[in-house]
Amino acid sequence: MKTFMALLAAVTLTLTTTLLIYANVAPSASDKRTPLPVAAVPFEVQAQYMRQSSYVGTVKAGRDSTLGFEVGGTLAAVPAREGMAVAPGDIIATLDTDRRLAQLRAAEAELERVNTDLKLATLKRERFEDLVAQGLTSQQQFDEVLLGEQALAQARMASRARRDSAALDVEKSTLRAPFPGIVAQRYVQEGTVVTPGTPVLRLVGQTGFEAHIGVPTAVGRRLAPGRVYSIRLGDRSYEAELRGVRSDVDPTTLTLGAVFLLPAVAAPMTGETVLLELEESVAQRGGWLPLSALTAGNRGLWDVLVVKTEGDESTAVREAVEILFAREDRVYVRGTLADQALVIASGLQRLTPGAPIEPRAP
Repeated sequence: MKTFMALLAAVTLTLTTTLLIYANVAPSASDKRTPLPVAAVPFEVQAQYMRQSSYVGTVKAGRDSTLGFEVGGTLAAVPAREGMAVAPGDIIATLDTDRRLAQLRAAEAELERVNTDLKLATLKRERFEDLVAQGLTSQQQFDEVLLGEQALAQARMASRARRDSAALDVEKSTLRAPFPGIVAQRYVQEGTVVTPGTPVLRLVGQTGFEAHIGVPTAVGRRLAPGRVYSIRLGDRSYEAELRGVRSDVDPTTLTLGAVFLLPAVAAPMTGETVLLELEESVAQRGGWLPLSALTAGNRGLWDVLVVKTEGDESTAVREAVEILFAREDRVYVRGTLADQALVIASGLQRLTPGAPIEPRAP
């Protein structure tokens, strides 16, 4: 009897345990088959994409000149200082003029002497004209007097030229600003003996700033002089007119030089870096996807999960893509994706290939 009761208790315990296990496993299996809702976007294949390209250049002043004297001498004064604003005609440097002033005075005295001699020769010629008319002198003597007067007239012209040359040397001993601008650099100090053309100051204009930007030859051929393009200066963009594109390729950078006229409102500074922003079309078959749809794959490729529907059930299938271009949170890719394929846009860490899903619009 005890054996029968023990056997009955064992059978009862086994049945109870089996029922409990079945009760726990059945709902779990049901939960595993419940599709997980996911956001999916269609992959639209296109033949090309637009990308934003930037090309670096520098700001140059419309007028940037290294100034020097046309004559040589000892530098007497340089009133202009670096950073000083000057107006056209302002004196920015002078040479010692003592010797040139002495030469000018000598040339003026020589001219006065020749003028006096010429006046005397003119009076003499007038008297000889009367004597010739009265027959009191020969024609030969008159001709000699006349030619003497003409020689003195020519001597007066030469003296005037020497006087003007000496005066011009004195004038050229003062260096004046040829245009309004800022003194950017001073090369020599007072007391320095300079020769004609020796750099004394560098003057930079404050208007008509230009952006000089090197672009690839293919891009340069597409630029149209007179059109307006976007130029980034600092953290702001401005519209700048293209003045022209050089026809020679820079041997160092292998680029064409494009020159843009910057607007005055930009208030640029010489030497500042600028960017030419262009939107270019790239002929490459592919499509756009959100960056969140990609996970790192093998051999430099990226993986995406695509919705595969069979009957009433949808599952996630892995596909490989290659990134061709990235823009903020979007990427342009190519790979094994079909046109209009539904790609899971986010939450990939919750999914595995083959998992049941319920695609929804993001």
